[in-house]
Amino acid sequence: MTNDTPVFDNLTTKLIACAVIVACLLLGLAGLILPLIPGLLFIAIALFVAAKLSPRFATVVRENDTLRGYLDQADRIAGVPLAQKVQVVGLLLVKMLIDGVALLVAGVMKLVKAAEGFSARQS
Repeated sequence: MTNDTPVFDNLTTKLIACAVIVACLLLGLAGLILPLIPGLLFIAIALFVAAKLSPRFATVVRENDTLRGYLDQADRIAGVPLAQKVQVVGLLLVKMLIDGVALLVAGVMKLVKAAEGFSARQS
């Protein structure tokens, strides 16, 4: 599944893509040193953007069986209609909101129990 049509066709999008590649590589290298940042994730993002930017780099990356599978999956995801992508993102945001509220409520409940225990010891 080779995509010969350039995704980044004008200078502005090419410059933005290059900036994203550099930023992801820097974050990836920092993530390899710092345990809090997922370094390999950012390096992979830089790899995918670079493969979309340069057809020559894409052919080099596609020579690796594992990376070719990931690039093929990314190409299939790119073919999904925008409405479905927006729907999935919306559902993920709703789930994140619900999980965040549940975490907040659990934290508040722990604080209330701790305050009750503290006030019971004071009496």
